[in-house]
Amino acid sequence: MKQPVTHDQMAQMFSNYHDANIEIIRSMQTAVNATTKAETDRIDVKLNGVILRQDKANDSVAKNNKTTERVNRISSNVKWYALGLFGFCYATAWIYSTFNLEEIVLKLIHKI
Repeated sequence: MKQPVTHDQMAQMFSNYHDANIEIIRSMQTAVNATTKAETDRIDVKLNGVILRQDKANDSVAKNNKTTERVNRISSNVKWYALGLFGFCYATAWIYSTFNLEEIVLKLIHKI
């Protein structure tokens, strides 16, 4: 016949069962934390890559904005550039038609 279990033995078995459950729970928490940590690290690496790409894109946009500003400045002043070129060409043609430069240069050379 089997021996009956005493109160102390039952308390000891309950204590052992409780300790085993706590160890299992701690192991599971460690595993979950490790998985979470690994996932978090992986996400951090991906986010760092995204941030670096975004920084490069922002830099290129900033450079593009500088180029756009320069092009806008030039295009807004094209009429003045064309007017200046026309004025220079017209003044040069007027000087050549009005004055005999060859004669003026020869007079200057003879004076020296």
